[in-house]
Amino acid sequence: MKKGINKNNNLIKFLIILGIVICSLSLVAAHQPRITDGDYSLPENAVLIEQPEISQAFYGQLTGKPVYYKITSDKPFKLYVGILIPDISGVQKNFMSVEVTDSAGNSVLFLNGSDYDWKPYFEEFGGDQYLEGPEARKNVTARTYYIKVFNSNNQGKYSLAIGEIESFPPLESLQAMVLLPILKQQFFEKNIVGFLLQLVGIIIALGTLTVMLSLNLKAKKSEEWLETALKVNPYIKNFYWIGFILTIILWLAHYITNPLNILGIINTLVLVILVIMSYNLNKKFANITMDKLYLKRSVALYVLWWLFVFLTVTVI
Repeated sequence: MKKGINKNNNLIKFLIILGIVICSLSLVAAHQPRITDGDYSLPENAVLIEQPEISQAFYGQLTGKPVYYKITSDKPFKLYVGILIPDISGVQKNFMSVEVTDSAGNSVLFLNGSDYDWKPYFEEFGGDQYLEGPEARKNVTARTYYIKVFNSNNQGKYSLAIGEIESFPPLESLQAMVLLPILKQQFFEKNIVGFLLQLVGIIIALGTLTVMLSLNLKAKKSEEWLETALKVNPYIKNFYWIGFILTIILWLAHYITNPLNILGIINTLVLVILVIMSYNLNKKFANITMDKLYLKRSVALYVLWWLFVFLTVTVI
């Protein structure tokens, strides 16, 4: 008995550690995403950049005017600036230039995108294609700086990279999960209808799993709840599999469009483990007793589901 308990505990610990490692890998290779949406065509109404040494990516679009960013620092810091554009098939590539000036108008850095040999860059974790432009680093003094993104006709999408210190606190991670699907649609022009349908499948599957887990937890307290769980589990597990099958089909349809995506490969393996664990656990749910509720396995499955959700949002 103790051997089985230790085995389940080790499984949960392994899944939690695996989730932390994978989530860390996906974020350590990324900038904190920001969407620049509005009129920032003058220095007076520039986008304010806070913590300029922290790695951030500002996604925006020129629509006939340049876009300005502003950094105000009360201490010297290392300024890093880089520029990328989306590499989308069939869409004109509008190369960008970046100029950094101080508050007196003196030039600090100039990234000439028109004369630069832009190179293809495949972001293997998110699975996105870019063209990587010029970048520069410089130790600067404490003062106000303006960053101007522009090209000859001030048209096109861009990603302005600022800072090199990777940092993803919890709230920033949650914000990134919300912004990523929007960026995929607006910046890379990806169709997220499939993702939304897959989200429906995830909600159905994860929701029914939550119900089953809750019932089994209550079944530990009384015979009445045990009887309820035995009656309800066979019915709601059908909804679980409906949601799960929808999730599987739509995930695989998305994955085959970009099989070289590293996180996509990992997420597919997570999905395979979910299928195996779900099949084994669903059979056991039909014959639970107060001594055998399989709670640790259920929690392990629940943790794995949330890992799948995180990776799906990251790579969609």
